[in-house]
Amino acid sequence: MAIFLITAPSGAGKTSIAQMIQRQGGWEECISHTTRDMREGEENGKTYYFISKEQFLHFDKLGAFAEKVEYDKNYYGISKDEIERVMEKSKHVYVIVEYEGYKQMKDIYPDAVGIFLYMSKEDCMANMLLRGDSLANAEDRISRYDEEIKNRVHFDYVIKNVRGKMVSTTHIINGIINQYNM
Repeated sequence: MAIFLITAPSGAGKTSIAQMIQRQGGWEECISHTTRDMREGEENGKTYYFISKEQFLHFDKLGAFAEKVEYDKNYYGISKDEIERVMEKSKHVYVIVEYEGYKQMKDIYPDAVGIFLYMSKEDCMANMLLRGDSLANAEDRISRYDEEIKNRVHFDYVIKNVRGKMVSTTHIINGIINQYNM
């Protein structure tokens, strides 16, 4: 079994690609807790565990999170219980994390496989707008792109997700996963 840590700039397609691979049976995602508002089409307990900031801070005080980060004025975190739940039932586990969360997870799980996914800045911006982010929110998130892209040197694999070629990107990631099917 392997743990895969997926990181990417906002709008690079990490969630869409991970969901595609999950549907193919390659792995199961650890679901994050978040304090952000639910977007259209998202479902509590499937996309995220949507909780209040007060609940998040309470869980954090109890030491419940293996990784946590504040991003875009919201908290995100993977609970230790969630990691254990998925590890008990799945061949491979994946966690979508921001870079700070990636470092926290690598401290706890040093053998976890880091995958950095990216697109061009323009494609990331277009994806955010197409999924319904406001222009102000998308501009704020894209302002961190250049800093986020520098972090790719810390990952085991760096993969470019080319617009319109998500299936090809998925095949590349499946090839990586298959290396750990021992």
